[in-house]
Amino acid sequence: MVNNPTYLLLFFKGTISFGIGFFILILGWPILGMIIEAYGFIVLFSGFWPTIAVFLQKIPVLGWLIQQPYIRS
Repeated sequence: MVNNPTYLLLFFKGTISFGIGFFILILGWPILGMIIEAYGFIVLFSGFWPTIAVFLQKIPVLGWLIQQPYIRS
């Protein structure tokens, strides 16, 4: 359950964007539909990106690459 109204609005914004993108995709506008779906996906999982970043940094070779100064900046 989501307790914070800001997160609830982001959840619905992401879900609605993803659904509209899928509907536009079905209607025959694939590029526009995929762009809207990608936006919805990013908004929907925006709270999860820091967790993914920490997980990727703990992978032996990939973590070393991610922590390099030219990638972090």
